[in-house]
Amino acid sequence: METFSKEDIVVYNDFFDVGDYKVILDYLNRSRWRWGHGSLPDDHPNKSEFNTPFWIMDLERDYFFTDYLLNIIMESTDQKYAITGCYCNGHTYGTSGNFHVDWYDPSGRTVLLYANDIWKQEWGGKTAFNLGDTYHYTEFVPNSVVIFPGMIPHRSEGTSRLFTGLRKTVAWKLVLK
Repeated sequence: METFSKEDIVVYNDFFDVGDYKVILDYLNRSRWRWGHGSLPDDHPNKSEFNTPFWIMDLERDYFFTDYLLNIIMESTDQKYAITGCYCNGHTYGTSGNFHVDWYDPSGRTVLLYANDIWKQEWGGKTAFNLGDTYHYTEFVPNSVVIFPGMIPHRSEGTSRLFTGLRKTVAWKLVLK
């Protein structure tokens, strides 16, 4: 089993320019949300009671996300990727994800964009990474991007009662070329 460290998790602040980020936020305000997405842990017994549902918006058919923004990601990181999926997760108070992995091979990467226009630290909503003997957390910072090997177990943490909106993250599932 491969071991990972916090150095494998790279954070970029103010990733997209102001105009593109505004377009992203406008896209995510559309009424295309669907309830029932979830992240099952690897050791789940395949029963629905182990899946805590949350919101999802499929973005795989949106050229803006799958081509235009992907090209910005590749240029900014100096990496070439093939895309296998793109969607937005939405969490409200009382929902969180389970630890899971996105890939079972070392070429898989996940790019996660924190996609709310404002965020207060007391609202919670961090992303937790299980690095084996320790945990690493990334704060929810609007317009920041986290890139990590998809083999790292990770999950979204819940928001606090102080947050009354929808915590949104765009996830690109990528494979290194």
